[in-house]
Amino acid sequence: MKPDSKKRLEEFVKRAEYIRRLSYFDGGENIIGFEIVGEHEINFHQPNNEKRDALLLNLRLFVQDKDDISLRRMAELYDDPDITDLWKQEHNKERAILKLKLCQLAVEGPKGSITYEDVFQMFLFGERAHYNQDDKAFKLYQEWVTDKTLWELLHNTFHETLIWVSRAIVNIGLASKEELQRFNASGTKMNRKSE
Repeated sequence: MKPDSKKRLEEFVKRAEYIRRLSYFDGGENIIGFEIVGEHEINFHQPNNEKRDALLLNLRLFVQDKDDISLRRMAELYDDPDITDLWKQEHNKERAILKLKLCQLAVEGPKGSITYEDVFQMFLFGERAHYNQDDKAFKLYQEWVTDKTLWELLHNTFHETLIWVSRAIVNIGLASKEELQRFNASGTKMNRKSE
């Protein structure tokens, strides 16, 4: 395995394990949701802003293409002949599942329609992590988030996308840890196509 590949896998594992331990996930199966109270009131629940922002700070490394351990850039490791097909298939599968979920329609209404990826981008790059008025995500956020109810609905949807992205990261982290263990157990360069 190339030294750069090994370093990137190790860093991915380290940061994925850190994400998995964040208090954002303390709710277990009930991290986000809502409850209809009365005829015209909905109560939303999700981790508080501090927990959300701690997760976002770490997720950014995995979703920005300039980072070596981004979900997309980790596909560069496919060119390493010593990385097993098993890891490549797991990485590709997790990215495909995430992409499929993010491409789904999240909201449709008088303003048009937006996907889950749009909502993810709106909150991450249009509201939480950047302030660039010319950015598409910023403009989309300004267009869609016009009152408290819309903010709460879309914010809950954003939390849903955070869980999906985190799931992909944790699963690829587990596959990466197994890949490193296989490499370390072999004691030599691995040149296997499949297990």
